[in-house]
Amino acid sequence: MEHSNLLFVINPHAGGKNKFEITSEIKQCCTGRSLFPHVYETTGLNDKEEILKLMDQLKPEALIAVGGDGTVNMVGDLLLNSETALGIIPAGSANGLAKDLNIPVNFEEALDIVQNFHTKKIDTLKINGKNCFHLSDLGFNARVVHRFAESSFRGKISYFWYALKEFFSYKFFAYKISSPELRKKGKAFMMVLSNANKFGTNITINPIGVINDGYFEISIIKPFPKIFAPVILFQLISNRISKSKYFKILRLKKATISNSWKEFFHIDGEPVAERTKKLEVEILPRSLKVILPKPTG
Repeated sequence: MEHSNLLFVINPHAGGKNKFEITSEIKQCCTGRSLFPHVYETTGLNDKEEILKLMDQLKPEALIAVGGDGTVNMVGDLLLNSETALGIIPAGSANGLAKDLNIPVNFEEALDIVQNFHTKKIDTLKINGKNCFHLSDLGFNARVVHRFAESSFRGKISYFWYALKEFFSYKFFAYKISSPELRKKGKAFMMVLSNANKFGTNITINPIGVINDGYFEISIIKPFPKIFAPVILFQLISNRISKSKYFKILRLKKATISNSWKEFFHIDGEPVAERTKKLEVEILPRSLKVILPKPTG
């Protein structure tokens, strides 16, 4: 695509680089590619308002999120149900949605995908009025996400350290799920709401998820004896979790989840401070236009 008018939205701390390095790398890589980048660096203050002003001035063909899942979620919020595309250059700790969309972590390779400008509309989730572009969960992993967010340490080692600490004290929570299709209740070690397949760690939690089929899935890991933890972990890593008697998956379009125990939950890796007793979840079919790798074959 020639003469692409792009607005890059950069998390200034993405990938451990400073904002000067990231901005310089973008401008250098765009030189000679017929790409005309405009750059906005997030500050954490009125970012959405400032980006909307730039969009009105520049009329970009795409907004390119340079950062992790939090940056992608913020930019995606601005583009929902619009014809302006979302591009992603992964630069965070997890990069969950980018991995599910097969967008490489390598900067220049990700920029090649942006330049090719192959787009597709994908489904998104609405959870208690908030947009979710990758996944949300309750229970064990959500508690780890909250602990990790409170820490000054970053990276996978830090995340797994908090997971290990949480694992030995955490048990389960009770839930009820109501939808037009079914009613379920039980206890869960963790519950994941998604229309994609993987965590940012490349662990598959939703084996049947298709990102534009008009459905989302609720993946439930039931309480299990702690001695079985290595087996559960192996099944997750090897994409065999569906074979476990401690796992079940529900395919829905809309659901109300009773969270009477007020379990922690997060949306796209960002902790939700309000610990509500009820989650209203629905799929928004083909509501986000994204830039993807061109299909092979």
